[in-house]
Amino acid sequence: MKFINVLLLTYILLISQNILAQQYTSPLDFNLLLSGTFGELRNNHFHAGIDIKTEGVEGQKVRSIADGYISRIKVSTWGYGKVIYITHPETGHTSVYAHLQRFNERINSFVKKEHYQKEQFEIEYFPKKNDLPVSQGEIIALSGNSGGSSGAHLHFEIRESKNAHPINPLKFKFSINDNIPPTLKKLKIYAFDTTLINGYNKSRTYNLKKKNNTYYLEEEITINGNFALGIFTYDQSDGSYNKNGVYKISLYVDDSLHYEFKADELDFKTNRYINAHIDYCEKIENRKKYHRCYKLPHNKLKNYSNLVNNGIINFNDSLPHKINLEVSDIFGNISNISFKVKSTNQPFLRKCPAPKDPLNTFFKFNTANIFKKKNISLHMQAFSLYESIMFHYNTSDSISGIFGEIHHIHYNNTPVHKKYVLALKANIANSLKNKTYIATTDMKGGFSYVGGEWVNGFLKTKTRKFGNFCIVADTIMPKITELNIFEGKVLKNQNTIKLRIEDKNSGIKSYRGEIDGKWILMDYDHKKGLLYFDIDQNINKGEHTFKLKVIDNVNNTKEYKAKFTY
Repeated sequence: MKFINVLLLTYILLISQNILAQQYTSPLDFNLLLSGTFGELRNNHFHAGIDIKTEGVEGQKVRSIADGYISRIKVSTWGYGKVIYITHPETGHTSVYAHLQRFNERINSFVKKEHYQKEQFEIEYFPKKNDLPVSQGEIIALSGNSGGSSGAHLHFEIRESKNAHPINPLKFKFSINDNIPPTLKKLKIYAFDTTLINGYNKSRTYNLKKKNNTYYLEEEITINGNFALGIFTYDQSDGSYNKNGVYKISLYVDDSLHYEFKADELDFKTNRYINAHIDYCEKIENRKKYHRCYKLPHNKLKNYSNLVNNGIINFNDSLPHKINLEVSDIFGNISNISFKVKSTNQPFLRKCPAPKDPLNTFFKFNTANIFKKKNISLHMQAFSLYESIMFHYNTSDSISGIFGEIHHIHYNNTPVHKKYVLALKANIANSLKNKTYIATTDMKGGFSYVGGEWVNGFLKTKTRKFGNFCIVADTIMPKITELNIFEGKVLKNQNTIKLRIEDKNSGIKSYRGEIDGKWILMDYDHKKGLLYFDIDQNINKGEHTFKLKVIDNVNNTKEYKAKFTY
């Protein structure tokens, strides 16, 4: 009886999911081609939705996939840019539409009031349930390229309303053609402290060959000790050249499932643990994103199942063993690499271990780590690292444009999960201190702003990166460039005021536009440095004064003024 009840429950769940899938309609009016998939490996996060091509242009009609109400609207310079969240009570889901160009007039009137009430371009607004109801198929916005987008497209998500967890939208049977199995490019075998791979204590990377839809290795592999695997892979779909993320990775050892990763659901609270999932070193040094097929000690992702020894493999014999790595997309297309590993219990180290380095300090991942020298202090909370490391530190002499030493704080190919406190010291004139900040440097004259404030003689900030750090100063005002303004006057017959703003040193912190002393809503596209204001009917006829104030991250300020007649 219990077995029958379980079968009945499973059947009901399958039927209900199929009904939900049928209820959702497409967010766009044309065939859906993907430039990004759910769970795809991105910088510091897994992709929480799908990216849909918009035929290479902005301004495509974006429609609600079902009845519901707008529960959240956000406008940001970065991230999702202009984004709408629609709650669908009947399904328990919330749909998300991001990187929009503009909202429809009804929505925009609500949003504009919020902009002017707060006198901010960046806002987050939570309408009441009855403020903005929407119907299935209703045009809610036009597609765009706002925020952190790198090209015109629609970022689309479906989330569980109860916990805001993104779930894979492709589970809901949107019309997408995909008959192409994932591509397997490279296999990596990881050697640990005493592991020998073909006699060497060194991780190995292999280019994969393909014959008759099967991938293979060209050389035999002999291993002594613990080892693990990583795979560099991507997926493509019909009619799209983009190299997208894969859905599932399964590792079999002697035909037994040893590890599995699946992109069904994500949690924003743990999304940054992607840096424990991927081979971060390969990403930084070779720009390749490998899936680790094993789990690091501090990795809280819940996308793994059937873990045996956290995915780490060990054989205690001298027999050949079969390894099979299977990669699939959500449409059931599968690729795999199968090979044999011969185990050996006869260690012979052909490469001498590296000598101990006096500049190294052992940092445990599960305890706080404090490091201090004459001109540096570093405080890292417990669980800021994904695994324990031998922390490396040294310095270089100062060069032009830098105050004090260059601090080489471990290596930038090691990820950091939590921000740590970094404080640096240098001899700087008091008159210049309020213009200084901590920056990372590429050692070629390039600097990136990190921040900082002076506390007890140290310039103090927080960062999530290792690398080369130094103290620099910025005494140069931001730059404002006129685009449709000449000799302080907006050109005639112009309905928009356009300018370009930039700051090549510490970067832009804020800007404020005014007409006749009152704040105005100026849209900012940080990718182009473009700032613009649409002159609308709320401006009275006659002559007006436009003012713009731009402030950088160390409070250098540039002010600009122009006249126009409307």
